[in-house]
Amino acid sequence: MSAALVGGLTFLGFCLVVASFIIVSVRIYSVKPEFVLKILKYSLITAFWGIFSIAAIAIGARIDSRHKTSYSKIRESISTIWGGHIYQSPPGLTFNTQGEREYENKNTGEIQTQKTIISKGLSFEAQKLDIKILKNIRKKGLLVFPGYILEFKSEFTFKNNTGKPSMIYFNLELPSYAGNITDVNVELEGKPYTGDSNLADGIDWSGVLAKDESRTISISYKAQGTESFNYSIGSQKTEIKDFNVSIETDFEDFVVPSNALVPTNQVSDSSGAKFKWESKNLITGQNIALDFEVEGNYGEVASKLFLYSPLSMFLFVSSLLLITTAKAKHLHPMHYLFIIISFFIFYLLGSYLITYVNVFTGIIISLAVSSGIMLYYVYLLKKGNDLLTSILAAAFIFQWVFSIAFFFPEHTGLLITISTILAFIILLKYTAETEWENKF
Repeated sequence: MSAALVGGLTFLGFCLVVASFIIVSVRIYSVKPEFVLKILKYSLITAFWGIFSIAAIAIGARIDSRHKTSYSKIRESISTIWGGHIYQSPPGLTFNTQGEREYENKNTGEIQTQKTIISKGLSFEAQKLDIKILKNIRKKGLLVFPGYILEFKSEFTFKNNTGKPSMIYFNLELPSYAGNITDVNVELEGKPYTGDSNLADGIDWSGVLAKDESRTISISYKAQGTESFNYSIGSQKTEIKDFNVSIETDFEDFVVPSNALVPTNQVSDSSGAKFKWESKNLITGQNIALDFEVEGNYGEVASKLFLYSPLSMFLFVSSLLLITTAKAKHLHPMHYLFIIISFFIFYLLGSYLITYVNVFTGIIISLAVSSGIMLYYVYLLKKGNDLLTSILAAAFIFQWVFSIAFFFPEHTGLLITISTILAFIILLKYTAETEWENKF
């Protein structure tokens, strides 16, 4: 069967379906014209809702894309100027010993061994870290970033447990991706350490220790960072016999990443949080890490708010339809169109205002303008105060409460649920005495 014939038959079938639909519609209209008109009315209202819902979602997607692009570029700038994600590597502790290595004899092709000096790792007797992360919010335009000042204090104790006098090597690299590193202080056995002439390339100490002889090195500094801190203890499989780390921060919004070492104790309140990691004979492949966030970036809030616009608009239009039907307030589809446009103005105006003013201020102004236009139009319709009151209540619940709920991310779902239940109770009150049999 040729493609042309298949296409012709398909088109013929489509025409038959359309013709049947038209014939049935005409027959129904000749018997019950009001039924067809109602279907047409509700179809138009549904189409209006669909069109403006898609438009609101498109605006939200544009805001999200614009936010991510600008946020990424500015974050890179902030990281360069102020400081980025701080990664503090753990210290290395090694000693040299004699060993053997295999090599191929080029003359005979045989694998032979020879004596050589190899470096082996030592365990730490103790690592004690006292860390403070104090927020220093960085702003660029209307975007905010969780900048902070790191106060790092550490004490590393190690012992020569090789069984004989050995040369021990200690090295701690200063953090990578940090901004300015200041107030670097190194002490050996409680006294200032001057054995390293250049701390910028790492803090180095070496010395011969007798069997079971120990040393304690204390290191502290301040640094600038953004968004996260990581003590990369998992990068070195070293045994730590007494591991004790405490981190105190005044950030309220923080996350311990899923692949990080879980704190043994955590206390948090409105002023911040304190974390503790305590272990004996620790060997781990996980790092100690914290990620920080701040509120105020418009893109995350606005894009989520706009993506929920179909639900908000659907509940608003549905409640309006139920109330006007119950109270016999006849509205033409064009009336619904103008009311929906007034509702949509919130999303359109808000998408621009949040790039000029604070996101919360922009949303409130947009809500006020949208609701004001809507109420003014309903007032001009002169359909009575009860319709005006109904529109006001629906706009307050499905515009104002729904929108403001997104500024409380931990309670957004609860606030939307409560407001929807409240709207349902109001609808019950308005429609309890309605004789629905004659309304549809």
